[in-house]
Amino acid sequence: MRRLLLALLAPLTLPACLQLQQLTEPKRELPVTKVVLYQNGVGYFERRGKIRGKEVELRVRPDQVNDVLKSLSVLDLSGGTPSSASLPVERSGDRLAQELPPQVRNATGMLGLLQVLRGAEVEVDCDLGTLHGRVVGVETTQRHYVNGNGEQVSSEPILTLMSGEDQLQTVAVSQIGRLTIGDRTLSVGLQQSLDISKSDGAWKPISVTVRLAGDESHDLIISYIHEVPVWRPAYRAWVESGKGIQLQGWAVVDNVSGEPWNDVNLTLVVGSPLSFRYSLYAPHTVERPDLSSRLPQTAEAPPPPDVGFAPEAPPPPSPAMAESDFDGLGLSGAGSGGGGAGYGRGYAKSAKMSAPPSPMREARDQSMAMAARQQAQRAQVQDQMRRQEEEARRDAMQRSAQALVQGREVGALYAYEATTPITVPDRSAALINIVSRKIDGKDIFLFRDPQSGDSPFRAVMLKNGKESTIEGGPITLYIDDTFAGEGFIGRVAKDETAFVPYAKEGGFALNLQQDARIDELHLAKIIDGRITIQGKRVSTRTVKLESNRDKPSLAYVKLALTGGMELVNPPKELVRAGNEVYLPVEIAAKAKAEAKLVESTPMEIVEMGLTPQVLDAFRYYLQGTNLVDAVAGPIRELLAAQEQRAALERDQENLSRQQQILEADGQRIQGNLDSLPAGAVAADLRKKLVEQLATTAKKQAETTKKLVEGQVKLAAIDERVRTSLRQIELK
Repeated sequence: MRRLLLALLAPLTLPACLQLQQLTEPKRELPVTKVVLYQNGVGYFERRGKIRGKEVELRVRPDQVNDVLKSLSVLDLSGGTPSSASLPVERSGDRLAQELPPQVRNATGMLGLLQVLRGAEVEVDCDLGTLHGRVVGVETTQRHYVNGNGEQVSSEPILTLMSGEDQLQTVAVSQIGRLTIGDRTLSVGLQQSLDISKSDGAWKPISVTVRLAGDESHDLIISYIHEVPVWRPAYRAWVESGKGIQLQGWAVVDNVSGEPWNDVNLTLVVGSPLSFRYSLYAPHTVERPDLSSRLPQTAEAPPPPDVGFAPEAPPPPSPAMAESDFDGLGLSGAGSGGGGAGYGRGYAKSAKMSAPPSPMREARDQSMAMAARQQAQRAQVQDQMRRQEEEARRDAMQRSAQALVQGREVGALYAYEATTPITVPDRSAALINIVSRKIDGKDIFLFRDPQSGDSPFRAVMLKNGKESTIEGGPITLYIDDTFAGEGFIGRVAKDETAFVPYAKEGGFALNLQQDARIDELHLAKIIDGRITIQGKRVSTRTVKLESNRDKPSLAYVKLALTGGMELVNPPKELVRAGNEVYLPVEIAAKAKAEAKLVESTPMEIVEMGLTPQVLDAFRYYLQGTNLVDAVAGPIRELLAAQEQRAALERDQENLSRQQQILEADGQRIQGNLDSLPAGAVAADLRKKLVEQLATTAKKQAETTKKLVEGQVKLAAIDERVRTSLRQIELK
């Protein structure tokens, strides 16, 4: 069977084998010398080298070919010019298979192939000699034979050929040594079917051949882009109290290009230039409209015989407690040391006066003094060793954080260019140090939602300088050489500040109060009795913070800005981020503190009378120096009239209260009269009640008269004010 298969495929696959041998022979390709990775999922590649001849080959993966065709650039530094680039037309296996004859497309295995060759002309070399004919079919026959185990049955395929017009010959498939297919269409189809099976599910590079003008040597740079994994940054930050932050950033770079990057010039670009996919490799056919419906749908039948019928639409550093703070507690080095020395001298003098020291006591004192000195020396040595260790760790940290790249601006982007060649094997990832510098920053407390009542975050405030943008990524934080937590840093541009929370901590009580008022009112204009007042609407938010911690703290409180308003005298260390601000609050140990955020916006009010705001604007105007007599005089009269009106209103209120009292008394007296019995017994009392009722009615009448007179006076004042306002003109 094996000999039959080799014999069958030998004449058909010989050209394909030669082609396979040519593809697998090692060919000299231009090496990758430069790689630029972007954060939009594409990479720029350069190949550089010298060749002799007219052609250079570029092998790319099928998933890269569209980007390569879209961006391929060939430069000949020797003075030559590229003439063309060619590659095989993309034809998918499914499409090729559909183009094969169905007999070949559906055939599987040797017997299946022989069965689908039914009717084809073949030449068979077998034990019987060379047979010619057309394949009739393959059938399985059974053969009986006897051996030591008794009678056995075996099955054997038999090929039947029609060698003439009326002759049939049979030959066992096992006896066939060579089979030649005489039908050219079937043999080519079989080769294509084998090619499809070979490449199915396998990585098969596409060869792009660049043709050059001339046979001389060419110094070439071939560049292109294709899709790559996005490089990702990750950061480490060492925070030391009062010494800022040592920031170190690493980039994770993946090479899945299909070939190693050996000693390439690597560049990592921060930013995302626009890019897209576009199919250039697969043949593109245009859908054409089908106008078959316009063809006649039915044929016209012969007319009936004539029979005569008619037709039919998107702070400052944390205050550390100074030595003077300890002085007030009596814990400073000078104060405590002085007191201890005085007490020691007094004790020694008293002991000397009472009795001379014995030799044993002197020896003991000397031994204790020596032990104390040795202990002090050991402590000094340990302290010195600790400082040396910290210094060595700091130096080692800075040396290990040496960035292997240099940054520079590239238009609106920022690029990290490796200072030494980089090697990244295929299907591997590499860590490359891209950032290593000292930046300003400190450890703080952050209230991200002051109205929620949640505990604040422990956070690190990073102040980026003017060197470069820091791309977003995870960050590991070390506070005073101790792991403190992990966070995520967003994209921080030059001169921007970022807050990176890494833990939660209690010990604070926060209260947020808000107040709004209208301030700085002044008279703008008066035209035809319409008074225009300009001023400011002021909003003040007060953050009150109480700390239960044993150390001073610096906290930042995140607040949203009010739309259309501007900040008034913001704190120096305030941090603004878009429509939000971070308000700093410095607070001592176990103390209370507060900070204010003041916003204001201009406003304009138009009034037709003497409202409280108009009166305030009039008074503010009269306090100025640039007064217009034609305006100031009437305004003073209006203010006087308003005071008179206010006095009248107070009198009216008093009269109204008296009126209410008199009405109540009259109702009470009338009720008493109505309840008296008839007869002479209650005559005197009735008389007195009648007199009281008359007096009350008289007082009511007088009060009513005064109320009416007051209303008349108020109406007169209002009319006078309206007339005066219409006569004042201020522009």
